Amino acid sequence: MNENVGNMSKQQQVRNAGIYMFPTIVSIILPIISLPIILRYLTPTEYGAYALSLAFASVVVGFCQLSLLDVYERNFFVYTTEKERTQLLFTIISFVSSIMLIAGIIIYFYKGYLAAWIVQNKIYGLMMLFTFVGLTMQTNCNYYLSFLKNIGNAKLNVSITLATSLLSVILNIYFVSILKIGPLGLALGLLISNAIIFITVTIYFIIRIKFSLNPSLLISSLKLSLPLVPTKFVSIVMKQFDKYIISVITSVGGAGIYALSQRISSISFLFMTAIQKVYGPIVYHRMFNKNTKDGDKEIGQYLTPFAYFSVAAALFVSLFSEEALIILAPPEYLKGLSVINILCISFTFGFFTKQPQIMYAGKTVILSVLTFINFIFTVILLYLFVNQFGLIGAAIGYLLVSIIYNALYVWQGQKYYRIDYEWLKLMVIYGMLIFMSISILILHTWEIAYFNRLIIKFIYLGIFMGLGMYFKIITKSNLLLIFRTKKTVTVQS
Repeated sequence: MNENVGNMSKQQQVRNAGIYMFPTIVSIILPIISLPIILRYLTPTEYGAYALSLAFASVVVGFCQLSLLDVYERNFFVYTTEKERTQLLFTIISFVSSIMLIAGIIIYFYKGYLAAWIVQNKIYGLMMLFTFVGLTMQTNCNYYLSFLKNIGNAKLNVSITLATSLLSVILNIYFVSILKIGPLGLALGLLISNAIIFITVTIYFIIRIKFSLNPSLLISSLKLSLPLVPTKFVSIVMKQFDKYIISVITSVGGAGIYALSQRISSISFLFMTAIQKVYGPIVYHRMFNKNTKDGDKEIGQYLTPFAYFSVAAALFVSLFSEEALIILAPPEYLKGLSVINILCISFTFGFFTKQPQIMYAGKTVILSVLTFINFIFTVILLYLFVNQFGLIGAAIGYLLVSIIYNALYVWQGQKYYRIDYEWLKLMVIYGMLIFMSISILILHTWEIAYFNRLIIKFIYLGIFMGLGMYFKIITKSNLLLIFRTKKTVTVQS
């Protein structure tokens, strides 16, 4: 089952990109189908309650993971034998599952108190418990997905992801729209769908590869991951802090509107994460293959197309955020329009922190320091901007924090493994995103006729596509390879 991703040809990499895009596209379409149905039966306050429960679960699950997923991504390439990679997989999953079980028991006994504190209503205690267990199953399944990604098995990776998404949406509609049990239905949908997938995938892996544990591999992984725990914990808290501070300063309903806007804008981030599954293992392989901090120009050139498509996804979501809100949600959610545009810009800067230069060098202390600095800026800026500007203040604060953190990350990352980015091209690509997104927002504020704004949006898309052609990123051969995904992706051993 183990194969070498480093031997993939350009054609195979591009085809894998097409395969990974499929579930991302489906995850974009599914909310269009499900959210208009679900939100008819949920008020912004109820949706906000679920969003806060999910935020709490994310923080607890992230802490219980002890940063082992990041280290697993790295150590997969450190160990070269099938036996070691298999032992690494099952040992870490078993260890993390044990910690999650203990945390789940604690949450069960204190769910009422936790709900009163986080969601400001103790009746949501059971929802918080179900959300935690569901997210636990989903997170543990990520180890299997990482394993498949690293061996180049894109189709099975995508099949698992797609099955989870489809099952979750179906169950959400059933519980919320048919049984009408409120936000608890969203928690049940998350729990049942991920439990079914996790159990099924675990059985599949045990059948295909021999179940084996090796405590020494866990110990070596913990040596790298434990220094990252404060960093990871703080990082997760930062990602959820915006919704919590909005609920405290404004209302739980405001947190619901912001959460929906964040969910729509995060479509661009999901797209960026999907294509990272293609270039991530290749970048890691080239780093370890070269084994020097001097880096090379090839990685920078290799990453430019992926940066372009990451920005392209954000631009598309940003330009058509108004249409998305009209289709997906009741009128009261239109207050989140500007939030989507600004967050789309913010997410694209995360492309640089997805490059594993610091992790490659094993400088986990540097990551801890950077994350702590990021946390301080997040708390201060979000509090000030939310207190002053409300929902849009949270988005602006998040954008400023993203710029600061990514600048610091690139500065430090280049010290340990220099990537010669094509900075001029990247500046043009990001410059277009910022100009086009902000100008569309301004035109909406000026109440320019919708038809005129729609024409401008399509003109912007045409210009950006022209830029891709000029940079020779959008080519006929690449497009043919991406959409020719019916053929088997053969990865050489």
